[in-house]
Amino acid sequence: MNDMQRYHPLSLVFDLADFIKNFAFLLVIVALNIGSDSWFSKLGRIVLVLSVLLTLAGSVLKWFTRKYAVDELAFHLQNGLFEKTERTVYFDKIQNVQRHTSFLHKLFGVTSITFETGTSGMNSNVKFDVLKRSEADRLEALVKEFVAPDSNKIESEIESEAVPAQHSEAPKRIVHFTPTRKDTIKASFTSFSFLLIIVIGASLFSKINRFFDVEERVEGWLASLLTSGWVIAGIIILLIVVAIGIGIIVTFVRYGKYEIASDESRIYIAKGVLDETAFSILKSRVQAVEITQSFMKRILGLAEVKLISAGDLGDDEDEVSTLYPFLPVKRAYSIISELLPGYEVSLTTKKLPKKALWARLIKPYWFWLIVTALLTYFRPEIFRLHYGWLLVSLVFLLLLVVGRILNYFNTNYALTDQFIQLSEGTFGKTTLLTSRHKVIEVSVKRTKIQQWMGLATIGIINRAKPVRHDLLADVPIVEAKRFYEWYANRMKEVQLK
Repeated sequence: MNDMQRYHPLSLVFDLADFIKNFAFLLVIVALNIGSDSWFSKLGRIVLVLSVLLTLAGSVLKWFTRKYAVDELAFHLQNGLFEKTERTVYFDKIQNVQRHTSFLHKLFGVTSITFETGTSGMNSNVKFDVLKRSEADRLEALVKEFVAPDSNKIESEIESEAVPAQHSEAPKRIVHFTPTRKDTIKASFTSFSFLLIIVIGASLFSKINRFFDVEERVEGWLASLLTSGWVIAGIIILLIVVAIGIGIIVTFVRYGKYEIASDESRIYIAKGVLDETAFSILKSRVQAVEITQSFMKRILGLAEVKLISAGDLGDDEDEVSTLYPFLPVKRAYSIISELLPGYEVSLTTKKLPKKALWARLIKPYWFWLIVTALLTYFRPEIFRLHYGWLLVSLVFLLLLVVGRILNYFNTNYALTDQFIQLSEGTFGKTTLLTSRHKVIEVSVKRTKIQQWMGLATIGIINRAKPVRHDLLADVPIVEAKRFYEWYANRMKEVQLK
């Protein structure tokens, strides 16, 4: 094992920057009351000074006591002042690699890198908050060189439909997708970021009007100008154009320089203009694929594809493991097959039988019953109607019924030799695609209503953090038995050594 070394000294600066970011509100309050002699202001200044001193002292102690070393097999980590803790994380436990380069990182020419394992807990990951880019490249290369050969071997044995790996000295990275201008414009509308300026503008006007009474102060020709229909229409159009422009800029800053690529063994996702994020995952570690469409995305024909992994992806799991969130639907389906040979979204799916709709409609509406009981007890006059509470109850029941009907029509499934696909939703839609050998457990359950109607609920469990449970209710019992037999045949693929 190499000699233990301390983390980058710039980590002290980044700890202080995190403190400033987290306590920005307190800093502003203290700055605004810097000349005040009140006890509250003095207490605020004392708390701020003590917090800064404690943060600096803690950062220095952490820097002195934390060390690491790397060899050909593992990371060796050490920390603790009075009680030292040593930890070894072997490369074969690494599930994913994530990089994040913030604007502050760029200023100092450094980056952060996290090696994510499949375990849970505070020490599940190996994270370097500040690291030279060359050192980050070296560490990532060590992990990839160790893991890639084994993963290719395992993947070729398990994925019977996968394309055989092409052995070469340097695997070529293929770029599958980069957003066009049209994609960026669509994304800005889908994310509703263009509405931000309208909300902010309305809020600022209401606050200014509250203090200065703008409407009464505007008189004469200016008042007549502002009440002109043409002028108002022009102002509205200008605001919409500015709002859309800002929305496009915000979307570009967030999702600009987006790139989805892959080589023989890994998938790579990179994004960001000011803050850059890079994520890579072994293809063999992908447990499932989730395709999500919100109501707006369904209208625009877009979809979001997320890779389900057993590794811990941190607080930004949805961000780092998601392929471009605004992929055209057809492109989303094709890119899955490109990134994961053998995976293919089935366009030929089965609908639930009509009796499944009746089973869903006659299920108890417990939440509606609770709400109706409360309304009956208090009997509030809503919309100035004596029986307004009854109208609300009926409308609420109608919405629940419509929701169940929409969910029924949006539910479908497919079962092939190696894969299962489940789709469900109301206004939006979510589709899960996973292979049989990635499923760790299945279940078939039946309620009394389902027993009367010859239906069942099937469930699958995949490795994820937390463990992922997916259910599909009200499938015919024949299909439930076929699903159970489908998973039981998985044992034929297991080769005992």
